[in-house]
Amino acid sequence: MARRRGGLVGRSAELATIVQDRCAAGPTVVSGLPGAGKSALLDEVRRTLVDSGAPVLTVSLPAERPEWDLFGFRSVLAAIREQYEQFATDPRLPESLERVSTSCTEEAYGDPWSRFCLLHAMSTLFTRLETTAPVTVVLDGIDHLPDPVLAVAPMHRAGHRVIASYRTPRPGLPDPFRGTQGRTIELGPLSSDEASTLLRRATGMRVTPALEQAVQRALGPLWGHPASMISTVSELRRNEKLEVVDGLAHLRAGEAPIAVPDGHPFSEVIESFGEIGSRVVLLAASTPGFLLEETPYLDDGAQADKVAGRATDALIQAGLLDCDPDGRIRCRVPGIGAAMERDGLDVRKLHRTVAEGMLDAGKVTGPYRQPLATHIAAAGSEMPVCGDYVDLLRSAESALAADSAERTAHLHAIWWHTGGTPDRAGRQTELFRHLVRTADYATLEAFTHEALADSPGAGERAELAVAAVLAAVHLGRPVPPQVRDMLVGDEVTLDFADRWFAGRRIVPEDVELSLLPIWRQVSFAASHPGRRGGFPYEEVAEACAVRDLVPVFRAVLGRDYRTPSAGPVAAHHRARIAYAEGSWTDVLDAVNELEAHPSVDELVREHTRLLAAEVFGVRNETRRAVGWLAKVPENGRLPLLRAWVEIGASRETGDDREAFESGWRALQTHFESDDEVGAARLFLRLARFACHENEDSMCDEVVEAAEKWFARKGSSYSRKIVALIRSQLNGEETKTASTERVLAEIGRFPADLRSKKAGGIAAPGREPLTEIETGILELVRTGRTNRQIARAVRISEKTVEKHLTRLFAKAGCRTRYGLATSNLGRREDAVGA
Repeated sequence: MARRRGGLVGRSAELATIVQDRCAAGPTVVSGLPGAGKSALLDEVRRTLVDSGAPVLTVSLPAERPEWDLFGFRSVLAAIREQYEQFATDPRLPESLERVSTSCTEEAYGDPWSRFCLLHAMSTLFTRLETTAPVTVVLDGIDHLPDPVLAVAPMHRAGHRVIASYRTPRPGLPDPFRGTQGRTIELGPLSSDEASTLLRRATGMRVTPALEQAVQRALGPLWGHPASMISTVSELRRNEKLEVVDGLAHLRAGEAPIAVPDGHPFSEVIESFGEIGSRVVLLAASTPGFLLEETPYLDDGAQADKVAGRATDALIQAGLLDCDPDGRIRCRVPGIGAAMERDGLDVRKLHRTVAEGMLDAGKVTGPYRQPLATHIAAAGSEMPVCGDYVDLLRSAESALAADSAERTAHLHAIWWHTGGTPDRAGRQTELFRHLVRTADYATLEAFTHEALADSPGAGERAELAVAAVLAAVHLGRPVPPQVRDMLVGDEVTLDFADRWFAGRRIVPEDVELSLLPIWRQVSFAASHPGRRGGFPYEEVAEACAVRDLVPVFRAVLGRDYRTPSAGPVAAHHRARIAYAEGSWTDVLDAVNELEAHPSVDELVREHTRLLAAEVFGVRNETRRAVGWLAKVPENGRLPLLRAWVEIGASRETGDDREAFESGWRALQTHFESDDEVGAARLFLRLARFACHENEDSMCDEVVEAAEKWFARKGSSYSRKIVALIRSQLNGEETKTASTERVLAEIGRFPADLRSKKAGGIAAPGREPLTEIETGILELVRTGRTNRQIARAVRISEKTVEKHLTRLFAKAGCRTRYGLATSNLGRREDAVGA
C-alpha cells in the first residue's frame, strides 16, 4: 500500500472507522485480498493511535512459523519483550511471560488440557499488561494461524482492543470470524481517483492519460488493488518501459501490452495447477478466448484427472476468468496473460494445440465449425499451410464484425492458407485494405515483412511497397533497410516516405504520384488523380502547411482510409482537432504524446508546441505558456504562428498597443515567410488589437500589409481573409468572434469540425449571467470537463449540460472553445485563439 505524506493513498474512511470505534464487542478484522493494503492500513492505525498517546502492542505473524504454534504465541511473546518498556505493567508480568513461554511447546499444544492451560496463562499475561488505558493489540497476518479466533480470545477477554488483518477467505472456504461479535472491514479496490493518485505516487511524477489507461486495461479488476498496481509500475520501470519527458511519465512507443508480475491475488491459484494453469489463463487472455468444452486439449496427454477443466473452474470461482453469454472463457486481467507470454508461453501454439485436438477428434462440422475456425485463425502462421481450411475460415469470417480484431486474424489466416495458389494476391489485397480501414499499422508493418519474405510477384510487391510506406509514416519510423532491399523497383512509392522523414513539404500531388496508382487497385473508394474526394482545396492545403497527413490521406485515398488512433500522425491530427474544438486537455495530452515519441518531424513539433503554448495562454497559465513558447525558435518554420501565440499570451495584461507592436515587428521581420497559417491568425489578431486601440493609422497599416502579403497567394481564401480583416476593422459583428470561428465560417478548417458547426452561429446574446453560470464559464475557460465542473459547483452533470446549452446561446457559439474565447462575462472581448 502506498503511503503519502500525512497518511495513506485512500482508505481514509476505513482508518477513521477503526480509530474512532473503541468500544467494539469483539475484534476488529481488516479483511482483503493479498496486497489490498491491510498491513499498510494497520501500520497507519498504529501510528495514529501512538500519536494520540494510546498504548499499542504490534505483533507480526509471519507465514514462516512452527506448525505446532497454532495460536502464534511465540510471536506474541517476542513482541511483548521487544516493546516491554512502553508499558507501565503489573510487577507480576515477568512471571506470566515465563509461564507462557515454558507452556508454549509442541508437546503442550498436543494435549487438550495443556492447550487450555496455555490459553488461560495467556489471558492472565494480558490482564497484567496494564497502562493508564487498555492496550490496543495490532495483529498483522492473523490468517497465517489455523485458529485465529482462539488466538485473539485471551487478549480481548483481558479487556484489550484487538485489531487484526485477515486474508479474505478463498471461495468455498469458511470465514472463522463470521458470527463473532466483532467488526469486519473489507478492503475493496481503491476508488478511481485514489487509484490514479496511487499510480502517480508509484511513478513519482505526473503520468499521461495514455499510460494510465494502458495500466488500467492491463489490470482490469485489479485496477485499484495497491500491491498489483505498485508491482506493475515497478516492473515497467525495471524493464525501462517508462520514459520521462518534461516531468511527465510516458509508456515507451511499442511497449504494450503491459505485463502484471507474479504476486497478484490470483498467483496462488494459478501456481497450484502448474503449467496447465498458465496455459488456461494465457488462452483465456487471447482475443477469442476459448470454450469450456475445449479445456481437455490443454492437458498433457489423455489425463484422467482433467487438470485444465479443474483449473478453469477454480479460476472462474476466484474471479480471474469469466464466462461470456456465448460460453467463451475470457481473462479479466489481460496483463497476467501478457506476463505469461513474456515468460515464454506462445499463445499461437496453444491455439494450434486446440485446433489440432479438435481435428483429431473429428469435431469439424455443425456447431464445431466456427470454434475450429477461430483457433485456426488465432494460430496464424503456427498452423501448417492447408488449403482445406480456407472455406472454413471464409465462412466464419463473413459472420464477424467488419472492423474487428478477430476478422483481422481470419483474413490473415485465409491469406496464409492459400499458400502458393493464384488466389493469394487477392487475399493479400483484401487484408491490406482491411488493415488500412482499421488503422492497424503495427499489424500492417508485421504483415508487410512476412509477405515480402515469401518472395511475392511484382504486382504483390508493388502493393506491399505502399503498405510499407503507410506503416512507416503512421508509426513514425522509416522503412527498414532490409525491407527496402526487397522493394527494388518501387523507388517512386518509397520516395513519399523519404520525403516525409526528410522533413520536405508534402502536397496532395505527392500522395497521388507515389501511392494512388497502386492504392486504386486496392480500393474502389480511392479518388481519381486531381479529385480530392469532395474535400475543399483550402482545407487540404492548410493540413499540408502544418504537415497534418490525415486530411491529405483521407482526401486522396478515399473512405477506406480511416483516421488512426495511435502513432505520431494520429497524435498530431488529434491535437489540431481538439484545439479547434476547445478541448484543452485533449490538446495537451496529444502534444505530450508527441513529445515522448522519438522521431517526430520538426515542423510538427513546432506546430504542436505552439498549440500547447496558446492553450496555456488561454488558461492564463503564463509561466507554462512561456515555457512551451521557448521551445520554438523565433526563426523556425512557423514564425508568424509563433508571433500570433506570443502576442496572444499578453492579452490578459490589457496592453494592446504593446502586443500590437510586438506582433508588427515579427510580421516585418518574417514578411517573406510562407507561413500562411500563421499569417491568417496573426493578421486577424493584429486587426483586433487595432480595433481596441481605435487608431485609423494602425488599421490602415494592417489592411495594407495584409493585402500585400496575401497578394502573393492569389487564392479565394486569400481574398476572403483580406475582406474579413477589413470588415473586422470596420467594426462589424465579426470582431467579437474568435479566430478559429472566423476561419471555420469561411471554410478554412477541418471537415470533421466544420460539420459540427453546420447550421450557422447565432449572434451573441446580451442576457446577464447568473452566479452559477459565471462559475461554470470560468471553469470551462480553465479546460475542465463536465464531470469536473459538476463536482466543483456541486450539481449533476445533466444540470451542467443544461447550463452550457444556455451559455452557448448567450455567447452565440456551439462549442466549448467558442464559449471559452467569447466575450461573455468579460469587460471586453479577449482575442480568440
